[in-house]
Amino acid sequence: MNSHRNIAIVGSGFIGLAHALMAREAGYSVTVFERHGRPLGASIRNFGTIWPVGCVPGPEREQALFGARYWRELAAKTGIWHDPRGSLGVAHRDSAWQVLQEAAANGAGEGYALLGREEILREFPAVNPDGLRGGLRGTPELVLHTPTAIPALIDHLRALGVVFHFGTPVVRVLDENALETSLGERHAFDHLLIAAGEEMRLLFPRELAAAEIVPCRLQMMRSVPQPAGFDLGAVLVGDLTLGHYPAFRDCPSLPALQAEIRAEFHDETRWGIHVIAAQHHDRSITIGDSHEYGDDLDPGSYTAVDERILAALARFAKLADPRIATRWQGTYLKSTRGITQVVLHPRDNVTMVTAMGGLGMTLGWGLAKRTVDHWKTLDT
Repeated sequence: MNSHRNIAIVGSGFIGLAHALMAREAGYSVTVFERHGRPLGASIRNFGTIWPVGCVPGPEREQALFGARYWRELAAKTGIWHDPRGSLGVAHRDSAWQVLQEAAANGAGEGYALLGREEILREFPAVNPDGLRGGLRGTPELVLHTPTAIPALIDHLRALGVVFHFGTPVVRVLDENALETSLGERHAFDHLLIAAGEEMRLLFPRELAAAEIVPCRLQMMRSVPQPAGFDLGAVLVGDLTLGHYPAFRDCPSLPALQAEIRAEFHDETRWGIHVIAAQHHDRSITIGDSHEYGDDLDPGSYTAVDERILAALARFAKLADPRIATRWQGTYLKSTRGITQVVLHPRDNVTMVTAMGGLGMTLGWGLAKRTVDHWKTLDT
């Protein structure tokens, strides 16, 4: 049905690639344009965590679970490395433990269960026992190594017939259903998907400004490979994380926890620090992160912020080798309205996707399916 319909995609980050795969599987011809020689943005600068536990129970959680299942199926077909062993949120203060218990009671859903202190220490020896109250175990979550997973996904798409133009900035979207590159070349499309992060302000700046989106900058690190035999066992998060993701927003004890954190951790609050630890196939561990919001942020990376992140990690997990091998900054766009999926339609056949709130790798497959299903409806 769609074999002669052309989809153009601006941006080769995960959101663009997810739309490319869904569109190709639906029978569309797909061409992807990327200004850089390879993906360099948020899609390869993150933890690689697929994170349903951070999504609000209900439709958003179901979309996240769809994404987790799709990643598992894709990894099985393509050989993309992944660790399917889930997540563990641990509580080291009474208010955090109360929040986790409320989240479980309020319908965390299938695949989530509370674990007591002794059970955690038996199964997850990397967890810091000092002050440990308990935790919330999740099985739907998984970890990817995005610096290798994203290129592998591109190879898979090429094998399916998707055409890529790397090193090809798109500078204008023309009225006659075509885009223009920096070389003056024009490419016609039937539907256009723009998922180019901060670059979208160059193509439809008014529409993007009206959406009330702000850049967010992160500081992240990766440890040296841990000794053989050291295993986190799951993606680990601690007390600070419970106030970051929307999944816990309706827990009655969350305000008390947040008040404790503000009173005790001034710098962590100032820098928006919450900590995730995710182990990869080479036994290295990705650690982060901080959150700094605003336009034209200072380009510096702050040693004091990294130290606070590592101190927060040490409160809930102990690494065998805490040395840091690499440090970097990540950026993404976030809605100031609290929306986790900002989808704009500046024209009838143009869709812009942005501001996934740090959940793009988790929610992206479901969003791409919804977009392509809409295109299919328009084309029938």
